[in-house]
Amino acid sequence: MPATAPTPREAVPAVPVAREQGWWRLLAAAIAFVLLAGFPVIRPLVPVHQPLLLIVPALAACAIVGWWRGGSALQAVLWGSFAALRLFLPLRGDVNSAVLAAGWAALLAGCFGLALLVSRSKRFLPVAAAATASALLLATLIVVVRPAGPEALDRVVTRTLASRGAEDQAMWQAARSRVEGQPGVALDSASRAALDAGEATVAALPRTAKSLLPATLALQSLAALALAWGLWHRLSRTRVGQSLSTLRDFRFNDQLVWAVIAGLVLVLLPGADAYRGIGGNLLLFFGTLYALRGAGVLAWFVTPRRTLVGVLVGVTLLLLLRDGAAVALGIVGIGDTWADWRRRAARTA
Repeated sequence: MPATAPTPREAVPAVPVAREQGWWRLLAAAIAFVLLAGFPVIRPLVPVHQPLLLIVPALAACAIVGWWRGGSALQAVLWGSFAALRLFLPLRGDVNSAVLAAGWAALLAGCFGLALLVSRSKRFLPVAAAATASALLLATLIVVVRPAGPEALDRVVTRTLASRGAEDQAMWQAARSRVEGQPGVALDSASRAALDAGEATVAALPRTAKSLLPATLALQSLAALALAWGLWHRLSRTRVGQSLSTLRDFRFNDQLVWAVIAGLVLVLLPGADAYRGIGGNLLLFFGTLYALRGAGVLAWFVTPRRTLVGVLVGVTLLLLLRDGAAVALGIVGIGDTWADWRRRAARTA
């Protein structure tokens, strides 16, 4: 008698494995991710001010995909319910901004779940990057096809960022008044110039955040998906992909260096003012990825077995820190595209 054809869930059974160990790093990252969203000065640069709004639906996507592959149906129901409650319960703050944030969270989670199902890659970054890019494209399409969609989005974003910027400016001015009002404290011209420069930076943050919104939204979304991926692999034995690697092993396709080059060209090319915003977003997004790669290179060398090399790399990095840690790490990460220091040093060892 012929065997019955397997159902889709039976065709790709999940292999239960032991839960991953090591909660403290993940929890520390999750706490930092949540707290930084409300930190003064950083607030205007964070698109979604309620980070759990991104994490919980992404966890629900992992649970549903895990159930589809043979995992627990109860977990899928529970996390799906939590996500629905988080998305549809009344949100704090401006209603239009809250609706936009909830809509983005739902769209991102849906694209993430679909990417988990159809992607051939089992590594986090390709799957999450594909989900984030798909969500950005779909969101852009939705805004464009709606009547007066771009104008309405621009008004909501401008109003939200202006409100956050006004709060930070008020806090900055109050702190400055306390410093200048202290008895017996006389600020010299250099101190006053530094305070003026800081106040101007705070005042310009909403405008900067608006121009870099696509990149900051993509980076925040990737971080939320990474936390959801790591949490799911600790809460369940059903895998939706490979475990997250450590920072010292962080790397990605070397061809992405062309995105950095394209961003530099668009930013520096004379007469390309209309495309500078695109270039700036490319530089911020891919530059951040390369800065993480540079941090991974540094972390790989700074180990007990490679102490001397780690010291040399650290000294070199400190010399570059005069121009900013992020830029220095980005240079190291881009250099790793061609030098591949970790693999070369491993072969030499």
